[in-house]
Amino acid sequence: MLKRVFLLGAALTVMAGSLLAQKPAYQMRGNVNYEPQVVRVKFKAEVTQQLDAIMAEAAKDGMLQARGKALQVGIAGFDAASAETGALEMKRVFRPAGKFEARHRQWGLHLWYEIKIAPGQNLQQALNRFGKATEVVLVEPKEVYRLVDGYDPATERTAAVANYDAMVIPGGTPNDPSYNNQWGWPAVDAAQAWELETGHSSVVVAIEDQGVDYNHPDLDGNMWTNSGETPGNGIDDDNNGYVDDYYGYNFGNDNGNIAIDYHGTHVGGTVAAETNNGVGVSGAAGGSGSNDGVRLMSLSVFGNGAQAGFDEAFIYAADMGAAISQNSWGGGGQSAAMENAIDY
Repeated sequence: MLKRVFLLGAALTVMAGSLLAQKPAYQMRGNVNYEPQVVRVKFKAEVTQQLDAIMAEAAKDGMLQARGKALQVGIAGFDAASAETGALEMKRVFRPAGKFEARHRQWGLHLWYEIKIAPGQNLQQALNRFGKATEVVLVEPKEVYRLVDGYDPATERTAAVANYDAMVIPGGTPNDPSYNNQWGWPAVDAAQAWELETGHSSVVVAIEDQGVDYNHPDLDGNMWTNSGETPGNGIDDDNNGYVDDYYGYNFGNDNGNIAIDYHGTHVGGTVAAETNNGVGVSGAAGGSGSNDGVRLMSLSVFGNGAQAGFDEAFIYAADMGAAISQNSWGGGGQSAAMENAIDY
């Protein structure tokens, strides 16, 4: 009897270990949009040397192309999954980061890769297949995001501040001509808060959105600039992995030309339109009218007709000194790569 109990216990232990060793497949959600040909994987640290060696053959843009019918990188389990799904190319999710690369590797960012599979492949099946590769720790699809701010101008004002018209605007409030139309500031007693703090130029806020209009007369004095970068020279002057990132970076189109648009500029203005400068509106932390508000770092994850870099933007913001990240977008899914970036 004792022998049977021992054997049963041993069998259960083996089964439990086997179940723990199996990576659960990422289950796609029906209400979430995904890029149809993209699989993301996080490799085990043990294959770092092989990955570094093969990626040395990648193109200037960091993309490694298949030389035959499918990618083969010399990592057996991954190569088998690649062959079955017709993988065409791969690149790092978080690009090589120059002076920040060592820190990125401490956080395991160099282990995240994005693979483009052949057209017509079933994405869920491809996720399952790559999840079986013994060298892979995590697998997930790439989500398609959208701007989400929840603001409905037809109902929001009435619902939030029904008695706005009866409010008394405090004396000594900003001289910005449109301040009296900003019903939200009286609603949250902003004037009283500004008596304590109006914003400080040492604080950098990353606007992960569309691009912020850095030439806007109510924003230009509060824009962040990268002092280590010479704009427009096509060189990564400060060795951070990005070229011409002077006001931030255009992740959507992967270049330094900020994709200026309405929503990003509007959000930037809410945060740090120059307050009390006699122009436009008042920002939450726009300063006192002497270009002394918080600094806006423009990270246009929504570019001109493209979107990208949602996870990378968090990393860039942290590396380049942002203390706060503003995000008005989403998609309904969940991403381990994104969580990795936020935790960084």
